[in-house]
Amino acid sequence: MGEVKSSPASMEVFNLIVPLERKLKAYLRLLPEPHRADTWLLEVRLFYEAEPAGRTSFTLNGYTQEEAEAVARNIRSNAYMMQEIDQYLWSEND
Repeated sequence: MGEVKSSPASMEVFNLIVPLERKLKAYLRLLPEPHRADTWLLEVRLFYEAEPAGRTSFTLNGYTQEEAEAVARNIRSNAYMMQEIDQYLWSEND
């Protein structure tokens, strides 16, 4: 798992690469929502065998920065997010 903290000027909290299943990996970007201290955008770019497989995102409302980072780091154990990613991937292949 690789994590890169970003500078405050970029507004990104961090970037993270997470293996999801076998050859499927996710590149995650966590961004604060402007004018809302407790809202975060979690961008998910999916790669299968290093090839782009799609992208999706989640809005995290009511989270501190630490909580939002924990959600991103533990995306594999978040049943809701993993189900949404699976549904997204299956709908792309239909």
